[in-house]
Amino acid sequence: MNLFKRAAISILKRSGKNVILLLLIFILGTVIAGAISVSSAINNTDANLRRRMRPIVSIDFDWDRWLDAEIPWDDIPNLTPERVRTIGALEYVDFYDYVNQGNLWSFDLIVYEDDSRWTRPQPGIPNLLNLHGTSRTELVQIDQGVIELIHGRQFQESELIPHLDSERSVAIISESFAEVNHLTLGSTFWGYLFVRFPDEDGNTGGEVTPDFFSDENVYARVEMELEVIGLFDKPVDLENPEIAPWIRARELNRIYVPNWVVESIDYRMLTEEISLWEHIDQEMPEWLSDSLERWAARNEEGFVESIFVLENPADLENFREAATLLLPSEFHYVADLFSEFDEISSSMATLQNVANWIVYGSLGATLLILSLLITLFLHDRRHEIGIYLSLGEKKGKIISQVLIEVVLIAVVGITLAVFAGHQISGVVSQNLLENELLALTSERDFFNNFDENTIFDSIGFPPITNMSPDEMMAAFHVSLSVQGIILFYAVGLGTVIASTAIPIIYVVMLNPKKVLL
Repeated sequence: MNLFKRAAISILKRSGKNVILLLLIFILGTVIAGAISVSSAINNTDANLRRRMRPIVSIDFDWDRWLDAEIPWDDIPNLTPERVRTIGALEYVDFYDYVNQGNLWSFDLIVYEDDSRWTRPQPGIPNLLNLHGTSRTELVQIDQGVIELIHGRQFQESELIPHLDSERSVAIISESFAEVNHLTLGSTFWGYLFVRFPDEDGNTGGEVTPDFFSDENVYARVEMELEVIGLFDKPVDLENPEIAPWIRARELNRIYVPNWVVESIDYRMLTEEISLWEHIDQEMPEWLSDSLERWAARNEEGFVESIFVLENPADLENFREAATLLLPSEFHYVADLFSEFDEISSSMATLQNVANWIVYGSLGATLLILSLLITLFLHDRRHEIGIYLSLGEKKGKIISQVLIEVVLIAVVGITLAVFAGHQISGVVSQNLLENELLALTSERDFFNNFDENTIFDSIGFPPITNMSPDEMMAAFHVSLSVQGIILFYAVGLGTVIASTAIPIIYVVMLNPKKVLL
């Protein structure tokens, strides 16, 4: 009689005990399957939520660490366009941009103020405009959906070529800014910077009053005429009343221009300042004497802000590791937008740890309980095993027969446990995660804790409104994948075989007489 036939007869003969074994395997298997499903669901949710994060990174500077280090600023190398290009060449980067930012004054344009209102220039006191430079024909902010181009076009290659002596360029502005200032596509507006006469102490600054901009106090004006070529819609998030006014103001007033526009303004300001000091009796400040030479070396010594768009959000850590080796100093670091997700990720990591401990505990309990139960069952079959041994049956065949019996029962129990555990885990894990997310979102105040000086706000990526628990749960997914089923069968059958092999090997290694006693 072959082993399978003997195993089948043995199973039918001891149906009552085998039903108990089946139920035990089913219950323990359901717990294990549920824990594995929870772990898989949390991994899926984490991945789905991360895919919703914008794969945007930048290079920031740790000012607090630098202050603690007490290292002179002149000893810290800057993040230059050349270094940005080197980092942008990494395999993880889809595309990149570097940003020059500057300001212009306007006596005509209305701007949105931090107190949530549009404000006209006061008599003799202009409003300040924010220029946001780019080196790309397609704005990263539009590509990533931060803003939407609703009228007009983006920049052309010819418009990005530096014209340092030019006083005219193109710009993309917000639709709201255009409407309040009666600007349309093709309209032009002017902005200015002022070179003022120094006081007796050599200072050219002072309180912003009408006198500050009066003709008798101003040596020269640096002008820039900007033509509107595109209108963008403000981010949907700005409609949220919880958005801080300074965020709304900065986004509505932001004027996108080619990088060279900011460079041109800086260059012409320097030349006018040098001209001023050459025509007055006061001694030129030391910092200004070689300013044009230092400005000309901006590619080696200059400072820019950076934007890197990764091909895959999952590449963040690999990019961070590679980019860190290319940073200009120990105080520079890779900043990312995934910090918005850190608290959610931490909560899911906690649930993941709980699920893992349940798996480990269930496997340990299964190994122990099944070993004890099978030992008891083998004790009842000691006469059968002893007779087999006395008749000269090979110990390997006896072990194989018992393993076949248990594995056949285990396959049925595990199959039932897979589907039961999946159903139960879906409900339990969803409730656990939903409660965790509800508690998390009710405790935090995202916008009040948001740092006004964050690098991402500076480069045109304002904070997004927090996803609601319902939106987060939409990313929750429990599925029976082929890999998961194979893993569960491998773990379940491996545990059952180990639980059976330990006592049966011990029994068959005994002397037949001892087994029969």
